[in-house]
Amino acid sequence: MDTDTYMGMTLALLGSNLCLLFLVLNVLGWLHFLHADLTPLENFAETTLSPWQVHFQTATAGWLIFSLLVNVFPKKSSGGGNDSEKKSQSKRPWHRTALIVASVVATLALPHLLAPHRNRHPIIRRSLIGDNLAMGGMKQPQTVLPAEDKPAAVEQELVFSVDNMTCGGCGSHVRNLAESNLNGQEGASSSFTVNKVQVDWRAGVMSVHGTHVTDFVDRGAIAASLDKEGYPTSFLYSQ
Repeated sequence: MDTDTYMGMTLALLGSNLCLLFLVLNVLGWLHFLHADLTPLENFAETTLSPWQVHFQTATAGWLIFSLLVNVFPKKSSGGGNDSEKKSQSKRPWHRTALIVASVVATLALPHLLAPHRNRHPIIRRSLIGDNLAMGGMKQPQTVLPAEDKPAAVEQELVFSVDNMTCGGCGSHVRNLAESNLNGQEGASSSFTVNKVQVDWRAGVMSVHGTHVTDFVDRGAIAASLDKEGYPTSFLYSQ
């Protein structure tokens, strides 16, 4: 790939808040090919990259327009120069341009394509970083319901103590186990929604964030699934 292609893909990756990168890393982690703590990278994307999303997306759109214009109106080569120089100045084949543009657009649009399916698997949920996407995509207009009929969707947190975590790989494994158990519970009941699971392996603490998790999540099932894998777990508190 040439320099402008790398630039386009980099802008699209930044404009999507590293969604494609997180998707690949989370798939590798879920399949046990990667044992790494992604929390620092997730925090970087959420706190540092998120405020710049509009700027990266605008830059990506500008790159797309520029790339198409360059292909339609290639730089005219002068009479001098050897054949290799003339070839490098000729326009890129249309099929290659179409492939590059499609890749950039798909990378940029990936978070919005995945957002409606965020509750289907923890890998998808983890790959969506940012307030709107983490909550299931762009906010939709809602019908105002009477106070007595309107469900209260309050963000809640469950905090567990987890022993025997000695590295980031352990934290990643604990997170996989907990999210797998929660995914099964969430699929069997629509009473709660998990937004994210955070594991601090140094402090030996795991937090489950979501709506109605304090009322409907089976804490004992989570602890049992971790105990079985050698990570003694106990529930600490909820808030």
